[in-house]
Amino acid sequence: MKHVYLLLFIACYAPLILPAQQCPRIVGIMANGCGTGIQESRNEFIVLVNGNVPLNVNDLNIILPGNGAITPSNDDDFAANTGAVPTGGCISTVDDGAIIPPNTPFVIFMSNLVDVVYDFSSLCEQYGAVYLLYRNLLEPPLPTFLSQSNADTIKTVTLAVNGVAACYANFIWKQQVKGQSSNDGDFYRFPEPVDGKSVSNGFVNNGCASPVLYQNSNPLSGFTATYAEPSVQLNWTTAMELDAAYFEVNRSIDGYNFANAGTVQAQGAAGSVTRYSYNDPGPVLRRTYYRLRVIDRQGNSVYSRTISVRAGNSGITLNNLYPNPVSDVLIVDWTGTNSVKTQLSIRSLGGKILQTNTVTTVQGFNQYRLNTAQLSPGQYFLSLDYENDNIVEVFLKR
Repeated sequence: MKHVYLLLFIACYAPLILPAQQCPRIVGIMANGCGTGIQESRNEFIVLVNGNVPLNVNDLNIILPGNGAITPSNDDDFAANTGAVPTGGCISTVDDGAIIPPNTPFVIFMSNLVDVVYDFSSLCEQYGAVYLLYRNLLEPPLPTFLSQSNADTIKTVTLAVNGVAACYANFIWKQQVKGQSSNDGDFYRFPEPVDGKSVSNGFVNNGCASPVLYQNSNPLSGFTATYAEPSVQLNWTTAMELDAAYFEVNRSIDGYNFANAGTVQAQGAAGSVTRYSYNDPGPVLRRTYYRLRVIDRQGNSVYSRTISVRAGNSGITLNNLYPNPVSDVLIVDWTGTNSVKTQLSIRSLGGKILQTNTVTTVQGFNQYRLNTAQLSPGQYFLSLDYENDNIVEVFLKR
């Protein structure tokens, strides 16, 4: 009967997955590819991040400003790359019919004859896996994105998913005139769409190196949670605030599903250390998880690491999870205060259990080695479940 109550509790309190969260979105466009002449047409690309559900690339409907479209009716949109291969360490090349995992980045090149070795290592460091797709187009007759006009031009890419009306969105930017204010490597970034529209605030240029997806406008140098009955006190510190707007305080009872518990306005004090706090009066009488979402004035956002706190004493402490990222064996170190059955589980980002092991926690130091060789590259959760408590930690599989 205990398990029925737990399921009801999660069903009642877990936040709903909104349609927009299920949608892939464009986070950046390389609108001025590296190279000269026809090379620039071959070397343009779009960077997208998938939503909360698996995506079949055959369901993509992308209307481009030049060289046609990627449509669900065409099962030959993509082809094998016959040119240079990007670097990064976590890259997988896929084709028509491929399934992109939830919350995973994928890159669509505008040609399958790429001749610049792009570096996607920043994507690998952030997400652990990157999927590459190449349009079935050896020699694009004209650049897909780069302006051929003598004046700045408003450009639009329309992204939709077959059968999901909520995923329709326009991504808009002002393309600068080439040779005047535009240079090889201009990468336009896009905030999350609002009401079906995302307008880029401009481009960054990191050359042909790893594209800069997000500027962490408010890097956190500390984030802690302390339980003092009947509430939780959250404290964090920032340094070098650069255009931050506000913080969202996200709360979860399971470490997977988060809801917004409140907001704190950023002070925007560039170059100085700034301290913030938030008092949460609503923790449940078990472990509660928190993370911060930092939003800048352009609508871009980044997340802090997830921390947890328990109302009352806990019989277990997670000490270390390594190596992280992991290639094969993941080592888990924890400390127990008494002997108790413990489940170590690996879960997907959606919370699905992929692997579970039952062990006995002993008083003092404990260690267990988990084989992750069968996991695909990407982000996962490790959970330790025991008695009426659980601990969740994120790790990356290379």
